[in-house]
Amino acid sequence: MQKNILILFGLMILFQVVDIFFVEDLPLELEMMRGDKKFPAFETVYLDGEVATDKIFSGKITALVLWTTDNEISFELLNNLDAEIKNLPPQVQVIGLVGNSNLSNTEILQRAKNLAEKFSPNIRHLVVNDDFFPVLSKIRFAPVTVFIDERGYLVGQPAGADLNFILRELHFVLEKDSPRSLALKKIQHTILNRQ
Repeated sequence: MQKNILILFGLMILFQVVDIFFVEDLPLELEMMRGDKKFPAFETVYLDGEVATDKIFSGKITALVLWTTDNEISFELLNNLDAEIKNLPPQVQVIGLVGNSNLSNTEILQRAKNLAEKFSPNIRHLVVNDDFFPVLSKIRFAPVTVFIDERGYLVGQPAGADLNFILRELHFVLEKDSPRSLALKKIQHTILNRQ
């Protein structure tokens, strides 16, 4: 009986360690965004013209979805996230970031507005500018979702177009300070930092 418990405990630790090193379908440079890295300060506008800054992250867990106006997988993800918003806890917000937009290209801005209205009317979308370069320079494809905590730090694992993975990662981020999560982090830290 004790041997079975030890084997089960060992497998749990192994799965946690393996989870640190593998991210579903994402390039290595996205994995490097994890940790205690602050999302860059920015000032931009939403698609409706209202000014937005990095202060939008205060007090909320944010799923920031980078998408482009020429990617149908992005539209499907936005549509699925929009349908899921009503099931998310109140401390979670979903915000879009139109990766191929800018204020000088009115044609793409209008297309982005039309697509956002059609596929995600309950999600606000930011227009990209140079302030986002530190994050965008690490991203090789869209859609991709990054998670930002209430202090503006990148947390969790970036996610592709898999809605279930995004929801699991949101759950993980929300539970990051739970006793179970803190114990798992301590185990991971102990195993990975042994000399």
